[in-house]
Amino acid sequence: MRHKDGVSILRVFSREHGIVGCLVREGVKGSRRSRNLYAPLSLLDLVGLKLIKEDLFKFDRAERMLAQDLTTGEVPRGALAMFLAEFILRTLDGGTPHADLFDALWRASHRIEQATTIGRLHLAFLVESVAATGLMPDAPQAAPPGFGRFNLATAEWESGPPLGEDYLSVAEAEHFLRIQGMNFDEVQAETLSHDARNLLVLQHVRYLQLHLSTPRPIRSWEVLSAVLAP
Repeated sequence: MRHKDGVSILRVFSREHGIVGCLVREGVKGSRRSRNLYAPLSLLDLVGLKLIKEDLFKFDRAERMLAQDLTTGEVPRGALAMFLAEFILRTLDGGTPHADLFDALWRASHRIEQATTIGRLHLAFLVESVAATGLMPDAPQAAPPGFGRFNLATAEWESGPPLGEDYLSVAEAEHFLRIQGMNFDEVQAETLSHDARNLLVLQHVRYLQLHLSTPRPIRSWEVLSAVLAP
C-alpha cells in the first residue's frame, strides 16, 4: 500500500508477530530477483526489524531465504502464491501470532517452488491449516440418521436441507470430513476431479474464515481456478 512519496507499506505475515505492516522504499533496482523481492509469498529474513508503532515496523534490509525463481517466473506457481497470500491476509486478524499456521505456509511456499505437481498444493495447505489452527471438527464423518446437512459455522451435523454457503450436503460434508488430518502426500493421492478439488478449496476457505474472522472474497481465486483448469 502507498504510504507517502517513495515509501509503501508491505503487509508481512511473520511468525513472531502475525500480520504486520513494514515500511519499504519503492523503486528497488538491480537484478530480476531483487525486483521481485516483495512478490506474494516471498520467504524473507527481515534483518534489523524494529517496531515503530502498533503493528508497524521498519527493517534494515531483506534477505531471501529461498530463491523462488519458478514462483515468480511461472504463471501457475505465481497464481498459487497470490491466492495463498491473499487468503492469509483476508482471514487472519492483524498483530496476532499464528506460529503453526506460519510454519504450514512456509512449507507450502517451498512446495510451490520445488514440487513437480502443484495442482493440489492449495487444497493440501488448507487441510493442514484446519489442523494447525486447532479447528479439526469433532463431528462423525458419516451423517447420523435423520441429519441432512453439515453446518460449517458450528462444525456440526444438523437436520434439514443444505441452504446457503455455510451448509454442506451429506455427500459434500462426508468428503470434507474424510480428508481432515491428511498430509500433503495423502491429499496428492486422492482421486479428485477438477471441480471436486475446487469445491473443497472453497469449502475450506469458508470454514476457516467463519472460525477465524469473517468470510471475505478471495479476488485471486478466479485467476487461479482458470490457470489450473484442465
